[in-house]
Amino acid sequence: MKRALSIFLGLHGLAVLKWLGDGLSGWLSVPIPGSFWGFLLLLLVLCFVKQSPKATADASAFLLNHLTLFLLPSLVAAAVGLRFVAEAEGLLVASGVLVTMFMAAGCGWVISAWPARQGNDHDA
Repeated sequence: MKRALSIFLGLHGLAVLKWLGDGLSGWLSVPIPGSFWGFLLLLLVLCFVKQSPKATADASAFLLNHLTLFLLPSLVAAAVGLRFVAEAEGLLVASGVLVTMFMAAGCGWVISAWPARQGNDHDA
């Protein structure tokens, strides 16, 4: 019972930080999701406290132990979508090749535009 209460408090603490992050995102009017701001707030809290509170550690362990439940919707969607692969095989291959070519060209362009190193840098 004590552990369940600790997990409950930890989950609520994480939810409050996410909620504060959503509010911060709306207040700043930037295109960064509130969950990102919530994670930054969590990082600040953990840096300030210098250790993870027991409730947060218990909630995190619970979420990590049940991580596969969060992946189930994606896996079901992928399994259902497999029946469409045979119908659109040519389109999938053509788009895959096209995207790969664009990515290779983009990476080549970035590398060629990157300024050359000046002098002798000695990496240790």
